[in-house]
Amino acid sequence: MADNTLAAFPQGEFAAFSTAKMSHFLPYRQGMDQKTIEQFFGPDLGTKADYDSTHLVVFDHGRMLKVDPGEIVAKFPNGKYKVITIDYYNKNFNEPIVVDDDPGVDRKQDVTQ
Repeated sequence: MADNTLAAFPQGEFAAFSTAKMSHFLPYRQGMDQKTIEQFFGPDLGTKADYDSTHLVVFDHGRMLKVDPGEIVAKFPNGKYKVITIDYYNKNFNEPIVVDDDPGVDRKQDVTQ
C-alpha cells in the first residue's frame, strides 16, 4: 500500500471513537522519526512493539506484525495494539480528532497535509 494514501490523516498520533470508546492511532509513514514512535507507544515500546531504523513491529499474541508505511497502528483502551489498513479505519472509526492541548492526540496538524 502506498504511503500517499495517508494524506488525509494527521501527521502524528490522533484519537477517534469506536463504539463510544476512545482509541489512539499512529499513521505510519516512511522515515517516521523515532521520537514520534516512542511517544505513541510509551512504556509499551520494547514489550508490545519494537522499532529500529528500518522496521516497526507490533507484538500480537506472540506474533510479530511488521508495520508497513501506509498502515495505521491502533492502540485500544484495553492496552492492545493492532495494525490496520486505511480501508479498515474508514469502515470502523469516526473522523480523526485533533486537540491542541491533549498530550495523547496530534496537536495543530492539518489533516489535509
